[in-house]
Amino acid sequence: MSTLTEIERAADALPLDQQGSLLEWLSERMRRRRSKRVSSHSVLDIAPVSLGQVIRPLSADDDLLGEMLNPNHEEANHG
Repeated sequence: MSTLTEIERAADALPLDQQGSLLEWLSERMRRRRSKRVSSHSVLDIAPVSLGQVIRPLSADDDLLGEMLNPNHEEANHG
C-alpha cells in the first residue's frame, strides 16, 4: 500500500475494534509529531526595544481597559 486511497480501503476492511485501535494509534502519533514541531518560545525571549521618549505621562483618561470592561466608563467619569 502506497496511496491514501489504498490505505483507506484497507482500513475500511478492518473490523470496528481494529479501526478504533488504528484511529487511536494515528491520533497519538499525530499528537506526538505536533508537539515536537512546536518550538517553545516566549515573548520574554525578544530583546527589548526603545520606542523613544515618553511624550506625556499616562492619566485616568488613558484607561482603555476600563472603557472596554465598562461601556459606561466615560459617563461614570464625566457625567
